[in-house]
Amino acid sequence: MTVSYPTGVQEPPKSAIVLPRKDNKFNAHKMIIDGHQFDSKAEGAYYLHLKNLKLHFKIHERFETLPSFDLHNPRKHVRGCTYTPDFSIYEHGKLVSVVDVKGGNSTKTRASVLRMKMFMAKYRVPVVIAEYDARNGIFEEY
Repeated sequence: MTVSYPTGVQEPPKSAIVLPRKDNKFNAHKMIIDGHQFDSKAEGAYYLHLKNLKLHFKIHERFETLPSFDLHNPRKHVRGCTYTPDFSIYEHGKLVSVVDVKGGNSTKTRASVLRMKMFMAKYRVPVVIAEYDARNGIFEEY
């Protein structure tokens, strides 16, 4: 099946390695492009789009949204929370936005929306959701 991507976004090359498929609740196919592993074909296509735009970005950079802490009564250690967007975009060494690629509304869970809100509250950086529209073969960013 050939997917037509919008201008500036390339179809993942045939040299991209599609990893063996495991059951995924969102039916995504993991793949490797340029030595980077992506969770879906849409994420791989968005990587090629950012690469064509010649933006400075990082892939799967981890951000702490809530540090770990200890409770004294009862003695308990509470793990911290992190948010790992698909792409972090930088300009002049400063983080300007992060992008989370979604295949559809079903991949936007309550937990992911909460992590995005905690990230935006702490870092004051917008989270851009790039949703892939399979019918038109384009990304919608909001």
